[in-house]
Amino acid sequence: MITQRFNSYKKWWAYNKQANSPFMGLSHLINDLVEHFQNQPHSKKMIEIGSYMGESTFLFGCSGIFDEINAIDPHEGDEPFNNDFDTTWEKVKEEFKINTRNFDSIKHWKNFSEDIADKFNDDIDFLYIDANHSYESVKRDLQLYKPKIKTNGVIGGHDYVEPWNGVIQAVDEIIGKPDMVYIDGSWIKYL
Repeated sequence: MITQRFNSYKKWWAYNKQANSPFMGLSHLINDLVEHFQNQPHSKKMIEIGSYMGESTFLFGCSGIFDEINAIDPHEGDEPFNNDFDTTWEKVKEEFKINTRNFDSIKHWKNFSEDIADKFNDDIDFLYIDANHSYESVKRDLQLYKPKIKTNGVIGGHDYVEPWNGVIQAVDEIIGKPDMVYIDGSWIKYL
């Protein structure tokens, strides 16, 4: 893995401010998903809204839980990380391709989430949200995609932590307080 955030440096730690590893909480979230789904034999489908460089997509692929991973990210627009770390969308897209290249189960939807919600059936086992962190955006994603989740499914995401008050407010309002919030601000809610 050559990705900037897996192999990060001191500036990223200062930027992140949430944990000694930006993916520690996600690892625990995935372990909880493994436990939750272990006795359910059917094929599992997930949607990840906000895939960026594909690090979390890679981890979901490595988990072996999902037969279908739908990664939604337009790879365009304003992204603070790009500005703060002097990276471009071309570099981000290249990292995404590297991180997801070994998984036939991953399909990249190069769109904004609100533009393609109708492309998915109501048969999703897990929804993970880590895109635009504004209240309006998180609320819209939850309203559009929560109906797509099966009974006994799971919704999760990232950045349920200060300073991302919009994430916290939208999650609490639309689905209620998470069942678990992990060290890096990753969160999970069982439906």
